[in-house]
Amino acid sequence: MLRRSALGRLVALAGALFLANVAIADALKLKVADKEPPAELDESIRATLQPKAVQLLDGDKAVFEFWFRKEVPLTTAPASSVKGLDGLKAPILFGAVAVRADRRDYKDNPIATGVHTMRFSLQPQNGDHLGTADFNYFLVLVPAKTDAKLDGIADYKALVTASSAGTSTEHPVIISLRPVDSATGDFPSLTEPAADHKAVRLKLTAKDAGAPDKIDLVFDLVYEGKGHI
Repeated sequence: MLRRSALGRLVALAGALFLANVAIADALKLKVADKEPPAELDESIRATLQPKAVQLLDGDKAVFEFWFRKEVPLTTAPASSVKGLDGLKAPILFGAVAVRADRRDYKDNPIATGVHTMRFSLQPQNGDHLGTADFNYFLVLVPAKTDAKLDGIADYKALVTASSAGTSTEHPVIISLRPVDSATGDFPSLTEPAADHKAVRLKLTAKDAGAPDKIDLVFDLVYEGKGHI
């Protein structure tokens, strides 16, 4: 018979292997596919998006499919690509996403399946949001049928109203963006920028309307994780 200490080690090892297998099963895979933006989007929005989808897959099934702008417009030229998010103006259209499975946003609220636009926003700097996130850069998801024109949402209040309509929380559906320290490496790639956070590291082309040169906009898009709720 096994001694009690040896039996304990076997039980611990079995538990560790089980947790490792669960972690592997839960990990999403990254793929970039040639794919036109969804027909659910208005043509004025579709025309700005790349004909490529950044996909996060569970096995061979897509969980998220992201389409990003061919060229993200900046309002000011940032000092560097790793500061590029500072040059964006809310609520500019950033891209679109098709959510194919049940997922939760950065506030740990459910995200409805279907096609959404993604608009850039800054977290309000007030007492209600103090300390809830490491960074104040976000994408706000709006159902495609609600966000019907490229410039159809003009301010933060309208963005929140459009995103929260139909939700049970009356809170906008949000995805966290995190700046990165370097513009080198492989893009896109999977990263874990913080504890319990999983992200896609992306590099997009961006341009300030008043400047001749384009820059690489580099950031992490957090697809799994939540703020300090």
